[in-house]
Amino acid sequence: MGVMTDEEKFRFDLHGFLVIRSVLSREECKELSMLADSVWPEQADDDLFRRTEDISRWHPSFLNLIDHPKVLPYLIELIGSRLRIDHDYCIFMKAGAVHNSLHGGPRIFETDHWYHYSDGVMRNGLTVATWALTDARPGDGGFVCVPGSHKTNFLKALPDDVRRFDRTTDYVVQPELLAGDVLIFTEALIHGTTTWTADHERRTLLYKYSPPHSTWRKRSFDLSAYPDATEQQLRLMAPPSVEAHERVLDNP
Repeated sequence: MGVMTDEEKFRFDLHGFLVIRSVLSREECKELSMLADSVWPEQADDDLFRRTEDISRWHPSFLNLIDHPKVLPYLIELIGSRLRIDHDYCIFMKAGAVHNSLHGGPRIFETDHWYHYSDGVMRNGLTVATWALTDARPGDGGFVCVPGSHKTNFLKALPDDVRRFDRTTDYVVQPELLAGDVLIFTEALIHGTTTWTADHERRTLLYKYSPPHSTWRKRSFDLSAYPDATEQQLRLMAPPSVEAHERVLDNP
């Protein structure tokens, strides 16, 4: 398994996010989309914006993204070897789907939104692996952020009109994502979702990880709902506890 390069470490420390290119093939993305449609079919009265949780229950292909061998080493480097997965969900957006204003930022809730560096090691609180199943080209909308804001000392100075996307600025950017890319970001980063403008649907899977002792989700995973999960996956889904997550993962 590979680990983060020095340039990738530089990028994450600088920006608060990192894009890993081509983790999945386009064919794999299409297969995941087809599986999603079979498990969670669109309804006639659905809005342009759809979201649902516990996608890791849908099929082993979604469960196996929890500890994907190309992504897990990055998460370990950013959170630590005793990390846990806190929750997972998906966001599907059609053209015209409304945005989610800028949110997040360091220590904003005095909980899991933090980034820390010491002696060559980065550590984060709640951290997100975002899997793009469809392209998000420049101007398409979707995920946007304020690069470097995970270390800002002026969080409350962000203007409300910028936060609501009523005014555009050069410091709010939309990273380009292609189907199969994975964007990892810390929740200490100011981020949000702009209105989706592309003709095709935005399909994104989000898997959110925490240090072993903390949680953001109100309820833990029901491990009985995962009869086919591996030992490593069950260990990642265990409730927050230093003891439950003491052992370093075997693979990385």
